[in-house]
Amino acid sequence: MSAEILNRPVTGPSVWTAADFESGEPYVRHLTGAELDALDQKAPDPGNLIAELMERLENGIGYAVLRGLPLGTRYTSEQASRTHWAIAERIGEIVPQNRDGDLVRVLEDAHHPAQRGGTYASKAGAPFHTDPTDVVSYLCLAPAKSGGARVVASAATVYNTLVREHPEWLDLVFREYATDWEGEEPDGEPGWSPRPIFSSAGGALTCSLATKRIVSAMRFEDVPRLGPEEMTCLMYLDSLLRRPGTAVHVELRAGDMEFVHNHTVIHSRTGFVDDPSDPGRRRRLQRLWISRGAVGRPLVSALRRWRDGLR
Repeated sequence: MSAEILNRPVTGPSVWTAADFESGEPYVRHLTGAELDALDQKAPDPGNLIAELMERLENGIGYAVLRGLPLGTRYTSEQASRTHWAIAERIGEIVPQNRDGDLVRVLEDAHHPAQRGGTYASKAGAPFHTDPTDVVSYLCLAPAKSGGARVVASAATVYNTLVREHPEWLDLVFREYATDWEGEEPDGEPGWSPRPIFSSAGGALTCSLATKRIVSAMRFEDVPRLGPEEMTCLMYLDSLLRRPGTAVHVELRAGDMEFVHNHTVIHSRTGFVDDPSDPGRRRRLQRLWISRGAVGRPLVSALRRWRDGLR
């Protein structure tokens, strides 16, 4: 084990529940016209927007939605995509999301002829998970007719509940578990990689949770079988994320840009239904993975090597 086990609750802004957002949407940051003008002119940090965004992600709740991009009026989909990229590259390096080296993925119904398979291409709800890089960002090009809400939860809140209810499982969640790449492993790598669920480096608690992929990694002969206690612990963590009041459901609007700090926020989405007759009501999101590199939070070695994407 490469990191100290934290046996005490985490404190600070990264600890939150749905009740903390009952009075509104504090995670939404509205873009101003002056900021949009500055982005169009390629200003390095329009209106201190990037600094504020990074403060929210690194030292705040770990989650933000930038709202106010006038998609369909001032911006075409292509122009909105370029603006999304411009903001992302001011945060860090945009890194590959798959073994083909794709820097941009457009997520939509798998029946679309250009869409590859995968959970993200299914209309069914996605499992809770974190991605291996520092920040994942989505630009909503079009929402679904219904459903498709983004679901986010504080990893620190989950951890604190574990500390309170099952401290005997702390050693389990700090162990490294084989995690299935689901066919996206880099060339020369096995189909899985070892990752701890929780880890600590530099005093910061980091989460890397993908319960479904931990279980599916047992399809490989060289991966140890999970014991009854480990399976019970994984199911418990999954149940915490589904407890009423833990996670927040966010309905993205066309033009919204969502930013998730993968090390502190666990995310998912609900199932959705598209309108086949209306392109404006067929869910379509642009996804970017962003590495903060050396300026990002300290990570244990098992996680550090993947923050730069699948190279």
